Amino acid sequence: MPIQTLSLDSIDIYSGTQTRVKTSEEAIESYAEEMKNGAEFPPISVYFDGATYWLADGFHRYLATKRNESLTIRAEVQPGGRGDALKHALGANATNGLHRNNSDKRNVVEIALEEWPGMANPVIAEICKVSPELVRTRRNEMVQSGRIEKAGKVTGRDGKEYPAEVEKVARGKEEKRSSEGEGGGGRPQGGGDGPGSLGGSNMELEREAREMIRRGEINPFELKTLTTANAHDYAATVINLLGTMKPGDPQRRAGLQRIKRWVEKALAGEVDTTAAVDGVEAAMLA
Repeated sequence: MPIQTLSLDSIDIYSGTQTRVKTSEEAIESYAEEMKNGAEFPPISVYFDGATYWLADGFHRYLATKRNESLTIRAEVQPGGRGDALKHALGANATNGLHRNNSDKRNVVEIALEEWPGMANPVIAEICKVSPELVRTRRNEMVQSGRIEKAGKVTGRDGKEYPAEVEKVARGKEEKRSSEGEGGGGRPQGGGDGPGSLGGSNMELEREAREMIRRGEINPFELKTLTTANAHDYAATVINLLGTMKPGDPQRRAGLQRIKRWVEKALAGEVDTTAAVDGVEAAMLA
């Protein structure tokens, strides 16, 4: 990653990419003193969109440099705009540097939810390097207080939309308490996109959606939007749905006979199952 020497005045620090609850005066003073004594700090991280350098990580290093009345600072420069810098900033100091305290963790989650309310909780958790349960809790509180609107659907890591009801299912442990240290720091390490990475995977999202559909907790026609849905999901969903039919309904037997005839024709390859399902959906919604 290219290291450049930038003037402090060319870097934007006032556009909401500072994600801590507050900066630490103690850290700024300590960094400034060490810099005067010749200590070399890691370069700050910025994103450049061709017009503006957006500060993503290193606010305390920046402020300490400014306090020493220096005019320039070393920076890792990556291509990108404010949104890229914000995503970087939201996860900064999760594993190294002067770590975030619990208030900082809640703050980054709130910033992310206000910025991207349509993103799924695991995606927000991955950006912020926190647990999905913390994101879920803060989202519910922010919806109840009116800070954000309740989402009907959310977007997963794969860019696909999923029913927001999936987010009601807890998958992670509650956020562990952190030390109460404050201040800036370097870039976070680790992460990854595998099924075991922080924030969960799209496969987990779909599995939970399928289970909720089979239990009747989500519209059954959402099944056809899930790439991992299989025949057993459809069968279990239909059986559970039929189980809710009123036993005393005078048309119950006729309805079951109609279903039986359709199944027999489908097994014999005599019906267009896709068209039939679409027809049933339209009839139910009419």
